[in-house]
Amino acid sequence: MKKFILILLLTVISGIQYLEAKNLHARFSYTSFYAPEKGPYIETYLSIEGHSANYQLLGSGLFQASIEASLVFKQGDSIRYFDKFNLLGPETADTLAAVSDFTDLHRISLPNGTYQMELSIRDKNNPGNKPNVVRQEVIINFYPNVISISDIELLSAYKPSEAVSPLVKNGYELIPLVDNFYGQESNHLKFYCEYYHTQSVLGNTDFLLTYQIINFESHRIVEANSNFTRQKPKEVGILLSEFDITDLPSGNYNLLVSIRDKDNNLLASKECFFQRSKPIAITADAGDMNYMKLDVSNTFAAQISNRDSLAEFIRCLFPISSPKENTFAINQLEMADSKLMQQYFYDFWQKRNMQNPELAWLNYKEEVRKVNQTYTVGKKKGYMTERGRVYLKYGAPNQISKAYNEPSTYPYEIWQYYTLSNQSNRKFVFYCPEIGGNDFSLLHSDARGEVFESQWMVILKRRTETLNDVDKTKARNMYGNQFEQLYQNPR
Repeated sequence: MKKFILILLLTVISGIQYLEAKNLHARFSYTSFYAPEKGPYIETYLSIEGHSANYQLLGSGLFQASIEASLVFKQGDSIRYFDKFNLLGPETADTLAAVSDFTDLHRISLPNGTYQMELSIRDKNNPGNKPNVVRQEVIINFYPNVISISDIELLSAYKPSEAVSPLVKNGYELIPLVDNFYGQESNHLKFYCEYYHTQSVLGNTDFLLTYQIINFESHRIVEANSNFTRQKPKEVGILLSEFDITDLPSGNYNLLVSIRDKDNNLLASKECFFQRSKPIAITADAGDMNYMKLDVSNTFAAQISNRDSLAEFIRCLFPISSPKENTFAINQLEMADSKLMQQYFYDFWQKRNMQNPELAWLNYKEEVRKVNQTYTVGKKKGYMTERGRVYLKYGAPNQISKAYNEPSTYPYEIWQYYTLSNQSNRKFVFYCPEIGGNDFSLLHSDARGEVFESQWMVILKRRTETLNDVDKTKARNMYGNQFEQLYQNPR
């Protein structure tokens, strides 16, 4: 997670405007890993779309793209890592024909901590253009003798290899997929991750390694894309696998990898957000497609001319969209037609405020800004998190009770809404089972249409409780535990 700002997974997608009106399209993502003998490290992936770059004629008669890039990791005013490099594209004889994309991989050792990462890129074959800069907070949390899982790396391909190459790891060549969007032509989701310290914690006791695709909004497991293996403990283990997503419908999903002990207690987990577009035959009522006929030339939507900005604005609508709107939105993101995206975006807000759709958008945009500022975790933007989704869908809660250090209890928050549509006194329980993490999942809510978990108090104390009894809804009370009182009376 910690993949993608867009991947999401925090994938960062940057569009650069040039004097020749040519856009350089770049994608950037990172994953964090741990090497027991060396400590934590980050892998960064920068992918350039070959057709979007400018090419220079070489002495050989071939053409080549050249991208100037710099990568910085800072803590406060201290620079912990810096590198400036040229990323060269493959040589080609014809720049008008299909040209290949090209990718850079950096592997950087960094100790645990919070960093500000800054990436700057510029097309060297376009003199006078300004570099484009993206910044992102990066958190690294790996600890000895604590079971943990690396970030999940999405792959475009993999194969066994004994070659010496930055792309080869643990006997496999791993080709990163610097994106988290799976269109109709992408029918396999391939991924790689590592897990650590199961041997030092569990000794010789086997454990379950599960990997599943989960619907982002409903949190339901996609049964056709759920699997598990029984593993022997080891200090470093790998999971290299894939799912056939041919029949996975359009929507937002999380790829979830979990480690559970013999009693099914959750020991560690990691999520990776992705989007799937599986266009279907249009069977909607004609009214649903009216946005394609809208004239938006004199509207606020027409002023959003950058396609990447349009795509980002449409993505942030998911928390307040209907399932049908989400389907249409994902199809628009796949087609990437700027005019249709503008039409869809304007229609979305016109349906919510006929008199002043722009004001409705600007008010919501401000709420998205607050959510991103408060709840962004690594590469997952705030509106993609559970707390962000609930905030944007229902508004700010009236009460938030936070407890991050209760004895034998996972960090949790309890949100209370005095009124919620035509419901009253509704609660949301978020928790974070990942040690050192800050991505709180929705564990339980009594609001209609949300996750209802009768054993939420037991799960919250799963460090010391087991789930052998399906009728058990209350955990043993310990000195300092307040979750039941806070649920009944948030404060």
